[in-house]
Parts: sequence; C-alpha cells; structure tokens
Amino acid sequence: MEKRTLQKLGPLCVSVMLCSAASWWSGNSNEEAEKQVRKLAEQPMAEQVQEIKITVCVSGAVAKPGLYEVTKGSRAQQVIELAGGVTEEADMDRVNLAQLCKDGGHIKVPRMSKARLKKKMEDKAMMNDSNLTGDAKNTTDSKKNHGPDRNISGEMLVSLNSASVTELTRLPGVGEATARRIISFRGRQGFQRVEELMKVPGIGPAKFAKMKPYLML
Repeated sequence: MEKRTLQKLGPLCVSVMLCSAASWWSGNSNEEAEKQVRKLAEQPMAEQVQEIKITVCVSGAVAKPGLYEVTKGSRAQQVIELAGGVTEEADMDRVNLAQLCKDGGHIKVPRMSKARLKKKMEDKAMMNDSNLTGDAKNTTDSKKNHGPDRNISGEMLVSLNSASVTELTRLPGVGEATARRIISFRGRQGFQRVEELMKVPGIGPAKFAKMKPYLML
C-alpha cells in the first residue's frame, strides 16, 4: 500500500518542482528586464540620441566667411550668426533666413549695388545728423529751463571758453590783467580742460586750486 502511494506521489512532486523552477526563472527574467529599462532611462539624452552634424559654406557679405559645422536641421540664420553676422552692404531682401541647411550646402549673402549702398549710407548719415541736432536743441532747452550752471554750493560757474573780462574777474584772485591773459590764451588755442588754465602766466597750482570750484569749459 505504501509502495503504491509513493508511486502516485512521485510524478506529482516532480511536477511541483518543475513549476517552481519555471516560476523562479520567469521572475528573474522580468527583474533583469526591469533593470535594463531603468538603466536606459537613467542614461543622458545626449547618449541615447546622437546629434547629426553637417558642414555648410557661408560666403558673401558676412563678417567671417568660411566653413561651419552645425546640427542637421539648422536654418540659414543660425549659420550666418556663426559667421559673425552680415555686413552693412548685405542685401537682406535676397536672403532666405529660414532656409534649411544641407550637408555640403552653400549660403551666399549677396551685396547691394553701389547705388543702393550709397543711398543707404546717405540716409544713415542724415538720421545721425537729425539725432545730433535734436540733442543740441535739448541741451539748449535744458539750459534755458535751468538757468546758468552752478557748482555744488549753488554759486554760478564761469565758462573759460566764453566768459567776458567782467565775468572772469569774479573768480578768486583774478584781476582785469589776469582776465585779459586768460582771454588771450583762449583766442590762441581754446581750453580743452580747466587744468590748462595753469598755462596762463600768473596762474599757478595754488591760485588754480582756489578757482577750480567755479570753473567750467
């Protein structure tokens, strides 16, 4: 009886062992697969996807013509910026900045005709002159609104390049004779800096130090 029982239980034990082994192997396989997925997820994107580089030639009205390596899919504008940007003579009406770059491609920035370039430079000069005139007017208006220039103590400043003899004699230690020497010096070369006043005969460092707080050009 016992022998028959063992004979029946034998195949059952073998089946249980085989099922356990299969389950263990399946569990290890799934765990290994999960480890591989995590490892790939942790890798930097730069390692997973390599950027494709292409070489493009840039010429014409750019600061630094030559060959430039860029990422595939770059636009003409990006390559032109690498070339230092366009020069004043560039005819941007004939450049497609959105053009896709190709490996071995050529981006040429055409130049304006001499007539167009001349007109552009004339218009630019006129605009600069207009701005300068506006600045000068603003300065004049400011002087009209604020009155004569004064020092930190509120005392009126004396202009070395425009003051009269009477105005110069208001300076400490300056009489009529010294004032005339200042005007004589001004007539020969003018004053670029107030310190040049010490070149006038009779005005040394000590006298100049007393006069400086009241001086302007």
